[in-house]
Amino acid sequence: MSRFYRDKKIIILFLLPAVLLYLLFEVIPVIMSIYFSFNEWPGIQSVPLQFVGLKNYIKLFQSPIFLKSLSNIAIYVIVSVLLQVPIGFALGFIIHSFEKGKRFFKAAFFIPMILSVTAVALLWNFIFFPTEKGILNSLLIRIGLDELTNQWLVNPKTSLLSVISVSTWTSVGYYMLICLAGLASIPESVIEAGELDGVTGLKKIWYMYIPMLWDPIKISVVMVITGVLKIFDTVYILTPSGGTKNSTIVPALLMYNESYRYSNYGTGSAIATIIFLLSVFVSLFSLRLLNQRKSIDY
Repeated sequence: MSRFYRDKKIIILFLLPAVLLYLLFEVIPVIMSIYFSFNEWPGIQSVPLQFVGLKNYIKLFQSPIFLKSLSNIAIYVIVSVLLQVPIGFALGFIIHSFEKGKRFFKAAFFIPMILSVTAVALLWNFIFFPTEKGILNSLLIRIGLDELTNQWLVNPKTSLLSVISVSTWTSVGYYMLICLAGLASIPESVIEAGELDGVTGLKKIWYMYIPMLWDPIKISVVMVITGVLKIFDTVYILTPSGGTKNSTIVPALLMYNESYRYSNYGTGSAIATIIFLLSVFVSLFSLRLLNQRKSIDY
């Protein structure tokens, strides 16, 4: 076995398929997208590319719709981080304390994560249906809160938060499992020692659990951010046109519209490049910020 691991040719042979697939489906598309972003091209093979330099980028940053998409995605990122990670980890702490029924609750909260995004979005579309036939509005009417009924996905004041709530409902189960995996790796002796020193209740969570789960928390935050920056399917199914007054337009949806609806592949590639750069920058910034580990001193 040790001879097998020392043979570099065998190691390279086994790694080669994965590396080729990564280059083919990850690296090369990014490079091609950057190349297309400096050109104008309607997506027709017989039409040659026309080099325009930074024109596509200048046009984007002068476009009110693109700037609106950036502000929407900033709100989406902030609200998602503040909801998905805390709720997911809170569920993890609660389920970890159960003596019975752990498997049931793990499955119940994780099922939305493995369902088709289309099915989930269509389900929530029925819930947010704007008339009294909508499940949410019907429930509000039945309990006497008629004044709270709303056109949830049509009203610009509520449409973005409604879409964010769907993403949160879908994703919290995943971060719950990350929390449970982290909790399972904490030795019971450490917790017992803290309890003997008088660390109980919320102090136990703040001074013991959170510092020891800081790495899973960092991973979760970065995964939320990178996932939200490229969010498309949920927004597209719930609000295909980007919502009233572009209230739910996000860069990925705008990229789709520019590329496939309006045949502006150069502009669409520029948006894709900006999404890629934003994901890299925000991920590195988040990791640097979160690398300030919490002290366990109490």
